[in-house]
Amino acid sequence: MSRQTINFWILFSVSVILSALAITIFFKALKVILIVILTLALAPIIYLILRMFFPIKKRDEDKLRERD
Repeated sequence: MSRQTINFWILFSVSVILSALAITIFFKALKVILIVILTLALAPIIYLILRMFFPIKKRDEDKLRERD
């Protein structure tokens, strides 16, 4: 084998490995972003459902007083 063919195969192998690493990192970041977006989207819905099951009881002190 000539020097050019060895150089080609080394560069090809390194580029395949680096591409695989880049794709892996991209999918991990995509997974984290998707989890964050779903959490932010579902938080208000879960909050409203919990408010329906556990209503907050208002006290008389919380109401506004009348002006004299």
